[in-house]
Parts: sequence; structure tokens; C-alpha cells
Amino acid sequence: MEQSQHNRTQWTSQRRRAFIEHRLYWVGQLGLPDLMGAFDLSRAQASKEINAYKRDHPDNIVYDPHAKTYAMGTMFIPQYETPDASLYLNDLMGISRGACIQNAERYALIPDVFSPPIPSRGVKPETLRPILRAIDAKKRLKITYQSMSADEPKERSISPHALCFDGFRWHCRAFCFSADGFRDFVISRILEVQPLDDDGVDPSSDLDWCMSIMLEVGPHPDLSNAQRRAVELDYEMTGGRAQLEVRKSMLFYTLKRLGLDTPANARPAHQQHIILTGPSELLEQMRGTT
Repeated sequence: MEQSQHNRTQWTSQRRRAFIEHRLYWVGQLGLPDLMGAFDLSRAQASKEINAYKRDHPDNIVYDPHAKTYAMGTMFIPQYETPDASLYLNDLMGISRGACIQNAERYALIPDVFSPPIPSRGVKPETLRPILRAIDAKKRLKITYQSMSADEPKERSISPHALCFDGFRWHCRAFCFSADGFRDFVISRILEVQPLDDDGVDPSSDLDWCMSIMLEVGPHPDLSNAQRRAVELDYEMTGGRAQLEVRKSMLFYTLKRLGLDTPANARPAHQQHIILTGPSELLEQMRGTT
């Protein structure tokens, strides 16, 4: 019991210190009311937390007597959470859509955010729940599935082991006993689900899921020098190249989303900013897997 209480106390302290660093780094300042409001602390408790942090990491935080607030030290080095721009932007997107965001209390700088709307994909909780349970218990499911290639829905017995997102739709990765192989099932196309007691298939036998392929991309050769530099910045390229690791089973979706599922000359450079680079036979082999 004492150990459990100690772990909870330690976790709470870590969370508060991560909050302190988040505010210092992104906002540049931190006041006692910030900590008090985020964690429902008294003024004395908030002061104690900040003083303890300052004692352990004196170079990270300084007190500004004029503003009567704490500021980020010039030698600031994060200790509890590495600043992550992608995470910040993803959380801003979630907040703008009314989603429940973990550690949402950290965010003080919340500008207006907009992204093009994506039609709902219709994943129902009563469909997702048995899939999650079957994956966890390593059991099979009987589903009624509407595929693009069939006029009517068909029953299938599957052994799910993972979920995957192609940027637009959620899929269930599973062994299909009807097709005698691993397949991706769009969850929104699953009309009915029935749990089965039969044991599932070992996920390690899904070679396409377990195997990774390293894609190398570069700027489209028809771009101007200025445009190439812009694309290199967009994709954080080094030496005009960026590498993307993808599961072989997700290669088709990745190429399609990046516009790399067609030859480089299929679209003009101002529409297709990046191309696959590498030996031509390798590119044809990868496109052949789709």
C-alpha cells in the first residue's frame, strides 16, 4: 500500500513538473495561478511545487520580479518531457474538434485551428468493442462484411490482431479463413460481429505486417531550386532525401496518400512535390506489391 501511494505521489509530481516545463518552453512564463488552476492547488502548494522544481533545476527557471512571474532560464534543458511540435499541433487539432485531449490543461496558447473536413467513416462502438476484445484475447470473430468487390455482404471468419489507419479509414488487420490469408478489413464496412471461442492465428505469421520497408523520397526533379528547398524543409530532408519506414502491409495506403502510387511524370511537379528515389527496379517492385 505504501509503495502504491509512493508511486502515485511520484506520478503526480512528474506530471506537475512536466506542466511547468511545458508552460515555460511554449509560453515563456509561468505564474502561481497557472499551476493552481491546472491541479486545484492552494497558493502555498503551488509555490512549494515551483520552489522544489527550481531547487532541482535552477538553470531552467528564473523569477521575474517586474512581471511577478517565473520565466524560462537561458540555459533551459527539459527534464520531464521533450518539446514536440507534432504533438502540440495534433493536440491543437483535437481541441479545435472538441476532443478530449490528455494533459489539455497545459495549453495556454490556443489559436484558431482549421483543417479540411473529412467525411465520417462510420465506425460504431458496438463494432469496435468486440474487435478490441478479440485482439486482446487472441480469439476469432465471425463478421458480415461488405467488400467493394461483392454485390452483397458476406460472412467471414477472421482472426484480428491489429488496427491500422491509412489517413482516412480505420482497418482491422486479420487472418481471413475464407481467403486463407491476412487481409485488411475496413471497420466501417463490418455490418455484424459475433465473438467466437476458437483461438486466433499467431500474429507473427503475418509476414507483411511484421516486415518493414524503408521508403526514400526526394523533391520532384522539375521543381526550381527555391521550390526544392521549400520541399526539403517541409519533409525535414537531409541532403535532399527523407526516409520513411512503413509496414509492408501498409505500403499501398502510404504510397497512395503521398501521391507516390503512380510514376513521377504522371502529375506535374507543382501538384506532386515529392518522388520516390532509388533503383528503378526497387520502385517497380514496391508498386507491384500494391
